Amino acid sequence: MDIQTEVNNYVGEKRKLVDAITREFRGGSPAKAIARLVVPAFSRDQVTQYLAAVALHDAARKALKEAGLDAAVSVSVTGIDAPREARIALAADPGEHAEHDDLPSRIRAALRDFHVTLDVPDGEHDEVTDALIDEYLLDGEAVRLIRQKARA
Repeated sequence: MDIQTEVNNYVGEKRKLVDAITREFRGGSPAKAIARLVVPAFSRDQVTQYLAAVALHDAARKALKEAGLDAAVSVSVTGIDAPREARIALAADPGEHAEHDDLPSRIRAALRDFHVTLDVPDGEHDEVTDALIDEYLLDGEAVRLIRQKARA
């Protein structure tokens, strides 16, 4: 038995299953129903957290497209393995946009209508401010997408 071949096969099949999970969800199947179907391969929490990240990803892409910012921003999901997050990063070169420094505030405004906001990776800072997030984005680093919290 060639262990490298088996590892490659496993990783390939895992990727196919994750792609099928994503397609089913985007096709309208409920996350909990999908999680029940794939429980032999992934835990229910793992699947529902991953699909929550997919939903954030899709909402952010739609918001950014409607705002005309889709070419300036890269939106991604980390995958079904931890940390299972949706993230964005600036994809535009500073020289391509005259208003490059203004992109973070325009991104926040576009996401706000979809009840999505930005956050830095967990545990890196005590106080997260718009200025800190802007710094991350303008330095080319990815930031997390999170659902906005309802006002009390």
